[in-house]
Amino acid sequence: MNRKNKDMRLLNSILISTFFLTIQVTELNAQWAIVRTNGLHTGDVSSLAVSGMNVFAGTWGDGVFLSANNGSSWTQLSTGFANIDVNALAISGSNIFAGTNAGIYSSTNGGLSWTQASNGLTNNFVMSLTVSGKDIFAGTFGSGVFLSTNNGATWTQINSGLTNTWVFSLAASGANIFAGTRDGIFSSTNKGATWVRVNIGAPNTKVSALAVNGRTVFAGTHGDVFVSKNNGSSWTQISTGLANLDVNTIAISGANILVGTNGGVFLLADKEQNWSKVSEGLSSASIYTLAASGQKVFAGTWGTGIWQRSLSEISPANK
Repeated sequence: MNRKNKDMRLLNSILISTFFLTIQVTELNAQWAIVRTNGLHTGDVSSLAVSGMNVFAGTWGDGVFLSANNGSSWTQLSTGFANIDVNALAISGSNIFAGTNAGIYSSTNGGLSWTQASNGLTNNFVMSLTVSGKDIFAGTFGSGVFLSTNNGATWTQINSGLTNTWVFSLAASGANIFAGTRDGIFSSTNKGATWVRVNIGAPNTKVSALAVNGRTVFAGTHGDVFVSKNNGSSWTQISTGLANLDVNTIAISGANILVGTNGGVFLLADKEQNWSKVSEGLSSASIYTLAASGQKVFAGTWGTGIWQRSLSEISPANK
């Protein structure tokens, strides 16, 4: 074999090796990546909240962490916390609220320090928070819903019509508020002054997750997701592909609908008919919270901290 043919064979071999290496690297990158090692030293992440490039993470056992660079690095922010088991986070303007096992804490300086903001609460086990304009709603274990109209300075119980007071999830769209309880969904069209039960077609069902996008409402239960496109007047079950898994959290980012379950992350595809599992690379199947920031989606897990992934990798348009 002459020198020219040898060189051509060597070049072809290099090109082929490079091609397959590129495929392998692409496949490796096209999955979830853990961000726990970059200052986030806790494993149990219960809640996420996003404000611009700032991502706040509430944890069980270590308070709140902040990433000011969209997840690249994290700083613990727990000054002022008497209880560091955080169940829920909400952002209202420049104010951040954390619902804990010992009431509500607020921060007016980006989380650098926290103060107790539980005046008026009759139950300090706060499981859920949501914001509607300047109104902040808090859901508790056993005492229903509380409302603050003054940035958390005082709270008023608002349970008229609410026949189940174990509130796991809250969501707001304007004056419409939805509460997911141990016994289904309740809705209010007057900022919580009165509540009515919503018939989703599954009575006596724990609703652990809610998400609202305009007039469209998503509700997660044990093994099912329900959607309403008319502010809760009527509902459709969309559960194909979920494999009867508990739905713990729902996140909406543009056309992307994601749910976190006890068996990983799922994406709603096929014109809202089927769910596809998108958990490649995740070492934990227990997803407690999801949040989207820019082109990234973050997943808070039980035991393995926070994971992130590019939305473009899992968007229906790219599948």
